Amino acid sequence: MGIIISQSVPFFDLSAVSRGDVIRIRRATDSITRNGVVTRVDDREMHILWVNMQNNQTSNLIVSAADVSVGLWEIWWSSDLVTINYQAGAGSSDG
Repeated sequence: MGIIISQSVPFFDLSAVSRGDVIRIRRATDSITRNGVVTRVDDREMHILWVNMQNNQTSNLIVSAADVSVGLWEIWWSSDLVTINYQAGAGSSDG
């Protein structure tokens, strides 16, 4: 299941991802993954709270649906830690 609804303007599929989901996200051109929790999601933006292991502080990451739709982010997410959903990024081997 994809995270983006295909339209002329990209939107997050709110039936696929919601507040409280665990998430692993990586910029498609980067090697660093960030693990966190979705703290807010609407049709245009997803807010992620993640732990920066370099300085042991939490950080907020805002990801736009437009960036995801063009493949800027590679995303794994789950609501129950049993089913892992995946959205390929432009630089991934699956994308």
